[in-house]
Amino acid sequence: MSDQPIAIEHLCFRVPPGGQRAFILQDEQVWGPALRQQPGFLGKEVWLDVEDPELVHLILRWASRAAWKAFPPEQAEALDRQMQPFYVRLEQAKEYQLWQPGLPAEEAAN
Repeated sequence: MSDQPIAIEHLCFRVPPGGQRAFILQDEQVWGPALRQQPGFLGKEVWLDVEDPELVHLILRWASRAAWKAFPPEQAEALDRQMQPFYVRLEQAKEYQLWQPGLPAEEAAN
């Protein structure tokens, strides 16, 4: 097991009513292949918000924060452009790290 904690990228999008399915399918078509080729990418889950049905949560798991941040920004921008014409708003982008027993909490946060 790596001494670096797994990094979680949490993106929350507001998608207009009736557009969730098309957005999720487009996201998988555009982003899926690029993410699967990226070293350190472990997987992605899509969660729908029961309390606010316009929210779509994408949970991406990375082997480490370094692996996540190694994704080329210019490639991310190009992929984002391919997501148009979806008129969605990024509501929130958060970062989490998986706590690992035996790893001091201070190290896990860095």
